[in-house]
Amino acid sequence: MNKFMSFVLIFSFLNISAEVWEDYEPSEEQVQLTVISVQPNYLDNYLVNLKRTWVRGMEIQKELGYIVDYGVWTSESANSPNVWLTITYENMAAMQPNKERYDAVNAEFEKRFGDDDEELDVISKGYEEIRSMIDSQIINRVKFNM
Repeated sequence: MNKFMSFVLIFSFLNISAEVWEDYEPSEEQVQLTVISVQPNYLDNYLVNLKRTWVRGMEIQKELGYIVDYGVWTSESANSPNVWLTITYENMAAMQPNKERYDAVNAEFEKRFGDDDEELDVISKGYEEIRSMIDSQIINRVKFNM
């Protein structure tokens, strides 16, 4: 414990500190991270259904320029959580609700997949039986100035 306290004292006397915009800067891009726990033996089902619902919506938003990118991440070795969804926005302003964008995405979704409405509704309602939403965060990358 004495070595630890000595270490802390030495660095506090040196007054080492980082300065935002000088040593590092936050990126303007914002990432919405959703952490999910899918029940054992349902991961494949969940991913296939996610492709038919959420991924389709993300593709439309990306094509329309409303998001920069999206991602689906999994871990074969994790019990819980085991799925992470990301949506990358250009900046905080792009995350704000917007009726015109909402209507445009829904119209495009209806045009492309409207004949699947009932099936997609059943899929979406079935998510609650096989997964739990663990967390949702807005994160951004830190860029270090060298």
